[in-house]
Amino acid sequence: MEFDKIKVSLFISTLVLLVVTIGMVVFGIKQGEQIRQLKSELKSVQTELANKQTEQDTNQSESEKIIKEFYKTVYNYEKSQKEISMTTVKELATDNVYQELKNEINVNNSYSPQQNTIQKSSVNENEIKILAYESKDNSQQYLVTAPIHQVFNGTKNDFEINQIIQIKNQQITQRTTIQLGEE
Repeated sequence: MEFDKIKVSLFISTLVLLVVTIGMVVFGIKQGEQIRQLKSELKSVQTELANKQTEQDTNQSESEKIIKEFYKTVYNYEKSQKEISMTTVKELATDNVYQELKNEINVNNSYSPQQNTIQKSSVNENEIKILAYESKDNSQQYLVTAPIHQVFNGTKNDFEINQIIQIKNQQITQRTTIQLGEE
């Protein structure tokens, strides 16, 4: 029995080509499935990150509203600090912050009339600068710079107050006045 070498070579080549083609098709299907699975996982992670970012932006925007409302309440008055709506302060801040502010006002009002008394104070909401920074303990922290315009015994005095404000559960839990260095 004699074999034609060309026909046998073609037959073996065809079989090898068929096996390689089947292998490539199976490999391609598996790769396609992995790619679809990875795309699906990527999409779910992106959606989760987008949701967290949206939630964080919403929390930050709500916190900024609280901060601006607090500053407008505390630093806008016409005749004395007694005009400040302590009810609003109590809604925006915890009892500790409320008590600190109340003590500040009591100390300022206890001065005799001859000493420096604040007659008028104002802050513009659009001038308040708020910088969020890393938070801990499920609270949000902000560096707030607010230009305050006050009148002491008829003399205008403009200055900036720099405070670190901490917010948790939509209330100001802490405010710390700091001195920023010169540029």
